[in-house]
Amino acid sequence: MRKVGTIIDNLRSGEKAPNRHENPYLTEALQLSEYLLTQAELQKVFPNIFKDMQKPIVVEVGCYMGKNVIELAQGNNNMNFLGIDITYKRVVKSARKLKRFDINNGKIAICDARYLMNDLLPDQFLDGICVFFPDPWPKDRHEKNRLLNQQFIQVVYQKLKPNGFFWFKSDHLVYFTQTNDLLLKSGFVADDFDNNQPRPQPDNIIGGPYETAFQKLFINKGIPFYQRVYLKI
Repeated sequence: MRKVGTIIDNLRSGEKAPNRHENPYLTEALQLSEYLLTQAELQKVFPNIFKDMQKPIVVEVGCYMGKNVIELAQGNNNMNFLGIDITYKRVVKSARKLKRFDINNGKIAICDARYLMNDLLPDQFLDGICVFFPDPWPKDRHEKNRLLNQQFIQVVYQKLKPNGFFWFKSDHLVYFTQTNDLLLKSGFVADDFDNNQPRPQPDNIIGGPYETAFQKLFINKGIPFYQRVYLKI
């Protein structure tokens, strides 16, 4: 399993970063411990990730710069949101925004999604999972690198509570179609309107629209994208 966040772990324990990793984002990470967790720290504090663990918990896999985590947390104070990514710059910028807006129902972790799902979370723990515009790995020889394969989707299904949601967006039609088929075969049910039109967001998420940075770019350029909400019934 990929180890991420170890440089931050070392810095927080008093060690120095390797010369090639001297950058302001790592230094700033030391000041964001309330909002930014490493993979090892996430394991240490689990399951008490949030101050109020009675609130429903939603994970965004690949939170990029934290735009959606911040907006979802601000618009839904009755829920907790954990955004994960594996890039230092992204998680630091995300945590910086959480601190700036004094958000207490949002956290960022530099963490591998497969580790989180396979090794940390118990079954029926999450109320929702968001995966927005993951790398489609469009070439046939790279398809094995996709996050949303049959094995990962089956694990996701196990980690969701009954009536939990999986919210998926992609700009790659083939990837979207193939993932849609895998989700339906794994037991998920599409939460569409009566006329089979996909909902723009889960019913229990208020506010919005919640558009990622990529989504706004696609809209501005007139590039189509695809989205759907699925429920574990």
